[in-house]
Amino acid sequence: MILVAGGTGRLGAAIVPMLVAGGHQVRVLARGASHAFPDKAGDGVEHFRGDLTSDADCRKAVAGCTAVVFAASGFGIKDSDPRTVDRDGAIRLVRAAAEAGVGRMVMMSMRGAAPHGPIEYLRCKAAAEEAVRSSGMAWTIIRIGVLLEQRLENMTRPLQSKGKVLVFGSGAVPVTYTSVQDAAALVVRALRDPTLQNRVVEWGSQTLTGTEVAQAVLSRAGHGSIRRIPAAAERLMSVAARPFSPFLARIGRAGLWEESGAAAFEFGPARGEFPDIPVTGLQQVLEAAGQPGLPA
Repeated sequence: MILVAGGTGRLGAAIVPMLVAGGHQVRVLARGASHAFPDKAGDGVEHFRGDLTSDADCRKAVAGCTAVVFAASGFGIKDSDPRTVDRDGAIRLVRAAAEAGVGRMVMMSMRGAAPHGPIEYLRCKAAAEEAVRSSGMAWTIIRIGVLLEQRLENMTRPLQSKGKVLVFGSGAVPVTYTSVQDAAALVVRALRDPTLQNRVVEWGSQTLTGTEVAQAVLSRAGHGSIRRIPAAAERLMSVAARPFSPFLARIGRAGLWEESGAAAFEFGPARGEFPDIPVTGLQQVLEAAGQPGLPA
């Protein structure tokens, strides 16, 4: 049995069917709040409604599991907090897994994770990484870039209603994106490939500027224009929104971090190790979309 924490989220929902297709029994741990559980679980999938703030829930979730994938995140959810999910929740689940005798853990992290990182999310990810390194389990840490599908959703939200695609900051700074399909494929590989044991892998799909992403969306949609959200507005939001919306404040701080250029990284060497995992870039994601310009 493999536990996927956050298995109903954007990334987890890509990981689970890949594991099932590989013949694994999967247990999904989620609150069932931001992403509802399906009415019926698919073959090979067990759903466990639990909370990462609960020691008891974490112990129940890992019981009988041979491996755990931590794919939960509190960054992009309005009623959540990276400190609760990405740091404390991750540490709580790592400890429960180690105590239960789980043999292997795959921890999803973020490029730039560091104890003294410039934004809180990266500091939370660094704490989770340290917990899994010192857990006694075999581990793999996968540091991804900005999730491509999530960014497309944020950028294209006003496209149908207002004919606008949002570009945050100058739009000229490169950002490395990772598609959910690419991230999920490496997770599945990490669970069975001994060469990925006790390693940190920085895993990207494509590096693009915000303007390049927007132009590709508009080209496919055949209509619309760009609306820019300048860095000055992100800076104001990162401070002014803090008392009433920590969510908006952290979005603003993350935007400023990207504008610094720190969100771009070299992922070629890692991809070169696994040439059988095809790259799913912007055009592939747009082609798979149910509507022009929107992630599938």
